[in-house]
Amino acid sequence: MVNEFLLWWAQQLRASLPARLVQDGAGPAARGLAVALRLLPAGQHGVEVLARRKGREAALGHFALDAAGIAALRAAVAGQGVAAVLRLPPELLLEQQVALPIAAERDPERVLHYEMDRITPFAADELFWTWTVERRDRAQGRLHVRLSLVPKARLLPVLDALRGAGLRPTALEAGALGGSVRRIALDRPQPARWRRRGLAIAGAACAILAVAAVAVPFAVQSVRSAEIERRIAALRPQAEEAEALRRRILSSTAGTDVFAEQRARVGDALATLATLTDVLPDDTFLTELTMRTRIVTISGQSAGAARLIAALAAERGIRNPAFAAPVTRNEGTRAEGFSIRAEMVP
Repeated sequence: MVNEFLLWWAQQLRASLPARLVQDGAGPAARGLAVALRLLPAGQHGVEVLARRKGREAALGHFALDAAGIAALRAAVAGQGVAAVLRLPPELLLEQQVALPIAAERDPERVLHYEMDRITPFAADELFWTWTVERRDRAQGRLHVRLSLVPKARLLPVLDALRGAGLRPTALEAGALGGSVRRIALDRPQPARWRRRGLAIAGAACAILAVAAVAVPFAVQSVRSAEIERRIAALRPQAEEAEALRRRILSSTAGTDVFAEQRARVGDALATLATLTDVLPDDTFLTELTMRTRIVTISGQSAGAARLIAALAAERGIRNPAFAAPVTRNEGTRAEGFSIRAEMVP
């Protein structure tokens, strides 16, 4: 909880800084290599390598990403021993404005990771991406985020060629509108606490497996026997009740009246389902239906939830239909979520 609060607080401070000071973390490193990608005709690629020293850049040369060019690039950067960033042409950078629920501000990255295939044509694992909070609209309960992304498929051949030359870029840089620069990390680090927790869990799992390998063969038979006895004990009251009811039906000429009485008291589930199927319009579907003593509760989505009350009230077999919860609207499908409670007439 403390780590999550500190992460949220750092994001709040970062979002409050002027854009010229933030620049998405893309300011040039004091020392390193900048590898500028050039798109050549016929699907070929080339790079321009620049050495960064104290905020200045000096060109080391232009290299094609073929066998000869990679060999020349390896010789040019030999002995540099510094980190590199891959600078992309602006046309490779894709950006999108995304509106998230305000509750997502505690961890927007996790929410974007799960929603990536919905808000973009790609899965999260198919992209190099980063995000920046641009605006918080607490009145509307929305968090506006700028999503910057580059498809991996465009860059994997280039990264493989650079690794063959001894370069391992740690980040991507690309220019955006307005002259700002976006910086996307190639490796998304996981928090150390999760790594430590993973090691602890793995150690505990190994210990449990070792104990289980010794104890399970001796315990299986006892567990199965106890499970069978438990099931028998659990079913015995139901069996006794069923037997008593059978004797009552056989000994009484009013056996059919017993069923009719119970059906009138608790309701007929099949008849209820048939009635709702006929009444509800085609643009409505149910996700949940419960029925207790003729009180039926239905939940689902519809193009117009308000008109369902009128449709149900017009049915002779349904009384007192009313919303059991507020109607919600799904922004993605334009459908309205509803929950309605009504009484089925015997």
